[in-house]
Amino acid sequence: MKKNRWFTGIIILILLFSMAGTAGAATGGDSDMYAYSSHTKQHTVQGWYNGIQTGGGNVLAWLGIPYAQAPVDELRWRAPQPLAASPEQSHDATQLPPVCMQLSSGQVTGSEDCLYLNIYRPHQSTDNLPVLVFLHGGGNVTGSGASLEAQSLATSTNSVVVTINYRLGLLGWMNNPAIHTGRAAEDSGNFALLDQIQALQWVQQNIHSFGGDAHNVTLAGQSAGARDVLALTISPLAKGLFAKVMPLSGGMTTSTPAEGEAYSNRKLANVLVSAGKVSTEEEGIQYLQQTDALELQKTLRSLDGKLLVKAVGSVMIRMSEFPHLFADGHVLPTEGFDIIGKGNYNRVPMLIGSMENEFNGFAAYDPVFMSSFTKNTWDKATEKQFWQATAYGSKLYSSFNADQVADKYSQDKNASNIYAYRFAWGNSVNDLKAPAKYVAATHGVDLDFLSGNFAGSSFAAMFPKQFYKSDNAAGRIQLMHHYRAYIKSFLYNGTTGSGEQLKWPTWQQSGQLIRFDATNTKVQLRLIKGTPDYNALQKQVRSSLTAEASAIVWDKVLKGRFFIQPQY
Repeated sequence: MKKNRWFTGIIILILLFSMAGTAGAATGGDSDMYAYSSHTKQHTVQGWYNGIQTGGGNVLAWLGIPYAQAPVDELRWRAPQPLAASPEQSHDATQLPPVCMQLSSGQVTGSEDCLYLNIYRPHQSTDNLPVLVFLHGGGNVTGSGASLEAQSLATSTNSVVVTINYRLGLLGWMNNPAIHTGRAAEDSGNFALLDQIQALQWVQQNIHSFGGDAHNVTLAGQSAGARDVLALTISPLAKGLFAKVMPLSGGMTTSTPAEGEAYSNRKLANVLVSAGKVSTEEEGIQYLQQTDALELQKTLRSLDGKLLVKAVGSVMIRMSEFPHLFADGHVLPTEGFDIIGKGNYNRVPMLIGSMENEFNGFAAYDPVFMSSFTKNTWDKATEKQFWQATAYGSKLYSSFNADQVADKYSQDKNASNIYAYRFAWGNSVNDLKAPAKYVAATHGVDLDFLSGNFAGSSFAAMFPKQFYKSDNAAGRIQLMHHYRAYIKSFLYNGTTGSGEQLKWPTWQQSGQLIRFDATNTKVQLRLIKGTPDYNALQKQVRSSLTAEASAIVWDKVLKGRFFIQPQY
């Protein structure tokens, strides 16, 4: 009897090992089926994607790959829904997708069917390359994955670069009981964050097919995209979806659900007026509060998306105009970024960027200065006020975007490596004439050095033959190569070691940032001391302004900017 039991046990063990071997073989088979093949045609669980060869033949790109179902009709204001598996279906991936609905030059453009991503990688056989997933800027009301021209970036860093679209404005951020479903993630109102999480999940599942390493994903973003990146470091739903983060000119911001509801009630009421559902805003508020839930959701999901886009309009950086990143307690913790001190967040290495003159571009288009800037007709008093506003505004905004972030995360004694920089190109260049000189080293300039696309830059378009010129090309190109070398090191191993360059210490070690700059002919790198104490900075600014200057610089230009009264 004992012998039979022993024999039966051996048979069971053999069967178990056999089954394990079969499972392993199946997994290996799937892996081989979807392996990268150094060709424009790649296979994923969602089918075959036919991309393009570009960048002089040096880059493979797949454009307009859907990462979720279209969030339209009944899926408006719903969490993004995964795509069904369709491994034998063939897809064209040769054209950039439509942007998510937004305002452009005062007109509504784009589509609600916009949850797509783009992939760029070097045209070579190497796989398991580091992956950079990039979230675009634009105040979370404009922009798209195409905002970052990624071909040169992919080859210079030898990595796979993924850029994504995500819902914007009220379609991406609306915390309102009128659209609640009883599902916590959706009731948060953070639909755009859920889109980004879904895109990261798609990357985890599919990037192997394009030669990327799902275990080495760096989540990066600029401006509003950087704010989203930082928010995802404190979101429990994003745990394990990235190995490093690189927020550039973002900062830590959250809103309360109550702020979201109050704002969206006003906007939705006005949309209902525009749609002819009610006659006044007051009636619109009553309609939202008194209408049967099912009927109300049906009405809101049937509204013309263009009306929702127009309701938000365009925003600069006065967050009170557009609350988002709701600290709902599910997608984002109710404590916001204060949770970092408890160590209860997605702890990863960080490379944090800021510009030396962050505020200049925003000040140039402030009503106080816009006419003088666009017409290039300054009187001495107005120009003095501009330089005061930008000097003080940039000091506060630059600290908000980098120094304060680094300081906050380093409160966690077990934090991973944190690196911070200040990008200053334009400040040491000779012969940068007006109006270009007023926006040297301003918000967004570092993106041109990241992408290497100087010719296609918005700064080049706004200031032809004034900003990026042949006489500053030598120093500018040197700076680009040095900057990208640090970025490449971070993408590969989470540190900033890069050969013979200036050693870039962590914030925890030094409280310092590296300052990136160049003259017309030569790169300039040095370490500078951080200034994370917001209260001390504000006190310094206020005390240095005369009453007359304060009335303009502080009360008109700086007041209301989200970096003046940060909430996190």
